[in-house]
Amino acid sequence: MIEYKLRENQKRLQFSLVEQYTDAQFYTFVALQFADIYTTYRGLQYNCVRELNPIIGDEPSVMKMFTVKTLVLTPAFQADINREVLTRQTMRNMNMLMGMVVINNNAIRNRAKRDCIKK
Repeated sequence: MIEYKLRENQKRLQFSLVEQYTDAQFYTFVALQFADIYTTYRGLQYNCVRELNPIIGDEPSVMKMFTVKTLVLTPAFQADINREVLTRQTMRNMNMLMGMVVINNNAIRNRAKRDCIKK
């Protein structure tokens, strides 16, 4: 009985030490997803730019990019939330990665703007 209570206390302590993500981090993540779609769309306006994500094809529509992101990210987030593993650090890392994706998209678009023909 004492061993069981100790295990239960350890489980509670373990969960209380995990810093949950903040609303601001979640909204930032959502905003970065929209920024990714927007910057990808802007880059794809040039003949020398193509999408590298094999799931959505070389020249996806905005609706297709939005749909795929929604269908992939929503269940993944929900699963992580249900398992209580979506931490503040995880969100920080994901937002940093998505920020780099948006910056890269802009850099590609700027090079294409300089070197390529707009469709």
